[in-house]
Amino acid sequence: MQYSYAENVTSFESALAKVQSYQTQDKPWQQVQQISELNIQQSRLWQNPSISLEQSGFGSGQEQEFNVGVSQPLDLFGQRKLNRVIANTSNQQIQLQQQLWKAQSQLIVKFAWSQFALAEVEQSAYSVQLKTSKVNLDSAQKRYQAGSIALVDFERAQIEALEIQRLYEQAMLNKQAAGRQLSNLWGGETSSHLQLNKTAIPWPEQSLQTVQRYIAEGWLEKLYALNIQQSDHQIENLRIQARPNPTLNVGMKRSKTPNESNDTTLAIGVAIPLNIFNRQQYAIPMVQQQQILLNQQQQRELKQQILDIANSMHQLKGLRSQFDATTAQVTLATKVQSRTLLGFQAGKLSITDVQQATTQLQNLRLGQLQILRQAWQTALAAEALSIGTSYEEISRSDAYTQLNKKAVEASQNLINGGAR
Repeated sequence: MQYSYAENVTSFESALAKVQSYQTQDKPWQQVQQISELNIQQSRLWQNPSISLEQSGFGSGQEQEFNVGVSQPLDLFGQRKLNRVIANTSNQQIQLQQQLWKAQSQLIVKFAWSQFALAEVEQSAYSVQLKTSKVNLDSAQKRYQAGSIALVDFERAQIEALEIQRLYEQAMLNKQAAGRQLSNLWGGETSSHLQLNKTAIPWPEQSLQTVQRYIAEGWLEKLYALNIQQSDHQIENLRIQARPNPTLNVGMKRSKTPNESNDTTLAIGVAIPLNIFNRQQYAIPMVQQQQILLNQQQQRELKQQILDIANSMHQLKGLRSQFDATTAQVTLATKVQSRTLLGFQAGKLSITDVQQATTQLQNLRLGQLQILRQAWQTALAAEALSIGTSYEEISRSDAYTQLNKKAVEASQNLINGGAR
């Protein structure tokens, strides 16, 4: 997905497109896929033969003998075929891990974007509150100059305005930090403008559909099933090792006596190992028990993930109800504050009444913002669970760096004998 760095970021989709355009330059999983294909080719190779050379008798008056032999391990029990099966299973694991990697990368971008969107909401809330406090201050100044209120009342209005100014500047810093964190995902380039749609509430509307889609894909179930298959292959590999796989030996012996007569003999033999003491009789049960534990653990994880996701979706629904209720409260509190200010300007109410109404409005706005933050955390946690990761993983400042490490680990597992 191509994206110009000069374009503005106005939504999660535009931010994701920009990150993908930058991050795919390294193409880590394409390199892992190439390693996986090479691993498949490697599994098709035969074992190397060995050659031996031996000579005895070097003097002219001695009987001389020269031996040359070639040994080739045979594959009577399907070791080479099993290697190919293991390599193909590893390739399937890599493909599933790549899908999970893409989903997690999108989730990392969504987290960074949500933090910037929330910072935008916070800054907007304090911006409105700042305007309100300035109107309060102007009204208090006019009444003080008219001698209608005491100096201490005017100073209270000044203190309130200064505090809102400080909180507004703090919100601006938070927004700038969130913007830098988001822009770091496309290389730290900050010349592009981050301009979100302020009229739309940044509620995680699509989280339920995203979770349902990830669960329907069944990536984790398929990956867990392949893990069990790899365990089965490991058991089969041990059984093959327990069988007496023979080695074919072909040799030629040439003898030379002192009277210059030569004798050449061709020898063919088979070396069969005696698996008397080590028949993998303990290794196989160990892997079988490990397989049982692995299967039980994976099933517990899947069950717990579904339960946690259901709880998160239920909580998200409740948070939406709270958010809507708070929206109605903010609307009502805005009217109360406006009427209280008019009453103060008319000399019917005190500055304390105005400050109480203004503080109530501010607390409701901050409470609404807190509900919005909790909703995003709950939604992102559910999405993370649906792809086998956690909110803590996607919210790290180096989340993308840690994600790319998974590609390196996957390639190392291939080189060490198969993805796990």
